[in-house]
Amino acid sequence: MRAGVINSALSCPVNSNRIRMFTLSAIKRLGVIIVLLAIFWPAASFCRTTRAAALKTRAEAGEAKAQAALGRLYESGRGVKKDLGLAVKWYTMAARQGYARAQRPLGVMYELGLGVKKNLKKAVFWYRKAAAQDLPRAQVNLGLMYEKGKGVGQDYREARRWYRKAAAHKYARADVQLGLLYEEGLGVRRDARKALKLYLLAAHNRYSRGMFYAARLYEQGPKDLRDKGKALYWYKRAARHYYLARQALKKLRIKTRGRVKAKPVKALKKEPGAAASRPNSPQPAGMADFEHLALKYLTGDGVNRNSVKAVSWYKKAALLGSVEAQNALGRIYTEGAGRVKRDLNRAAFWFKMAAAWQGSVEAENDLGVMYLQGDGTKKNLSRAAHWLRLAARAGNPVAQNNLGLMYAHGDGIRRDMKKAAHWYKEAALQDNAGAQNNLAILYTKGQGVELDFTRAMYWYKKAAAQGQIDAMNNLGLIYSDDRAGKRDLDKSAFWYQRAAAAEGNGPAQNELALMYIEGRGVPVDKPQAFKWLTKAAAQGLVSAENNLAVMYAKGEGVKRDVVKSAYWCKKAAEQGNVNAQNNLAIMYSEGTGVEKDMGKTVHWLQEAAAQDSAVAQKNLALLFAEGRGVEKDMGQAVYWFTRAAKQGNTTAQGNLGVIYASGNGVPQNLKRAVFWLNKAAAAGDKNAALNLKRVKAMRKQFAPKNP
Repeated sequence: MRAGVINSALSCPVNSNRIRMFTLSAIKRLGVIIVLLAIFWPAASFCRTTRAAALKTRAEAGEAKAQAALGRLYESGRGVKKDLGLAVKWYTMAARQGYARAQRPLGVMYELGLGVKKNLKKAVFWYRKAAAQDLPRAQVNLGLMYEKGKGVGQDYREARRWYRKAAAHKYARADVQLGLLYEEGLGVRRDARKALKLYLLAAHNRYSRGMFYAARLYEQGPKDLRDKGKALYWYKRAARHYYLARQALKKLRIKTRGRVKAKPVKALKKEPGAAASRPNSPQPAGMADFEHLALKYLTGDGVNRNSVKAVSWYKKAALLGSVEAQNALGRIYTEGAGRVKRDLNRAAFWFKMAAAWQGSVEAENDLGVMYLQGDGTKKNLSRAAHWLRLAARAGNPVAQNNLGLMYAHGDGIRRDMKKAAHWYKEAALQDNAGAQNNLAILYTKGQGVELDFTRAMYWYKKAAAQGQIDAMNNLGLIYSDDRAGKRDLDKSAFWYQRAAAAEGNGPAQNELALMYIEGRGVPVDKPQAFKWLTKAAAQGLVSAENNLAVMYAKGEGVKRDVVKSAYWCKKAAEQGNVNAQNNLAIMYSEGTGVEKDMGKTVHWLQEAAAQDSAVAQKNLALLFAEGRGVEKDMGQAVYWFTRAAKQGNTTAQGNLGVIYASGNGVPQNLKRAVFWLNKAAAAGDKNAALNLKRVKAMRKQFAPKNP
């Protein structure tokens, strides 16, 4: 049989002239559009700028409405450079005059931490002010704060009260929020039928979320309410503006396999809020719901924790332009979460999206830090300064503190302690604890500001009150020191105790232990000292490791244990602690807590001697002079004795005098012998004083006699 042949030449007749004409027409229309844009775009931009200037004049004259409008321009960046700090400033000025349309956005700024430090109580305060003036959006905002327990105690009844007030103004979102309370039984008896009625009120008011929730109840609600045709109808209506509705519509169509037709639902009659004089604008495509779902999966709120799904939902919201989602992705990739591995390159990508494209102040700070540290992007200090400066000028306290650090250290910008102090102060005034501590340090050193211990103490205490550990340490240090004229050992002990109680604060724990050992500001208590030294040493604090070794060696505050003493001594010595290196050398020479090993004795003495420890240099010289653990070498002995003697070690001075007097391994030099013995004798060395008399007698005996 012959195989069939497919005729690939079949085609539809096409009018090529028509195509050409259509193309030319389209090109002409496109050209006209471009010309119009070229003409009117600059004019529109000019108009926006002119309007901003006019508003500023009226706002500076004290007109609340103009102040609020100017705040909106600064918030959006229309006609002016986007500046959330200035937006907050103008909103505040208008809000203080009682202007409700400024009070609500000011509440939003405080709730989200935009241009100002996040403060939920202040957000509630301003929402309440605006809500009291019957602004429905503010009433819903206040209801949400009560529903979620943000800035106030969670209270579903109070939330319902505010939702009802907003619903009376025919505000569809309030109907949906009330419906959710009835559907979930929050503060009211669960009532799906009443919830559906409220959703339909919002749906007929062209509110896409109302359509979605009504469709969901028709699909998944109680059996007596289920109607797949009506569910299909509302999902279709909501899908135009709402992503979750599109997803649900797709699933329902798969389930019903096209056997169910959409049933139109008539508007409800004679219901309060059913009709609105002005329909609400469609909602964005589900950004808030994506963020909500992402947060649920990230925290395990009502669902199994799943960081992968959380990232998936955050990405959906981020790609729709959600700044919060972009920042959340940046943070997740910066730190890693569950099965989502740390990926600094991706973190940098999302922070760049939020900072460069949408002007997110938080992202500008995070991006600046990434450029500063070279995390996820090539280290670039000038770019770091650029992004941190933008965020700092917009009022972000973390960025202000970071920028202050850059000026203080001269990282990527010229070192300028006055500018460092300026940015520290800006952040400190917004209660940034790190900046408060940094500003206090400048006052104690007189850098960029006048030396002022009173102001330093003020800022240290402000930072310490917020739990800033370094500030607590610094307060402990100042109160234990006479420099500030504020010596108070009781207060010093108090602050060291506060700092030591914080997990992971080794320096404070070590200092508190020393106070218990010496009885400074607290009664002598060796067991307490041992307790705090153990905590500090467990964190790898080298001074604490050495101090703990000494306590084990002496049996102070704990049973004597030379093995444990040697263990901690070695840990401190390996980290370069000179005292521990000297002590460990002695342990190896005597076989205390370790096997005797003169080779290791020499090794640790050389390590300590290289750090200019006079004791180690003297002991090393003795080993070279006696040939213990090393070959006898008087040249090396004289070298190390000399280095120790120049640092004032009396034993080294006395031994060096004897060597020069006897000429043992070096040419005899009675003058040098007298010089070193004289120094040792003056420091109270009795043997050196006796040897000095003998050497002086030798010099007299061998001195040339006058004829």
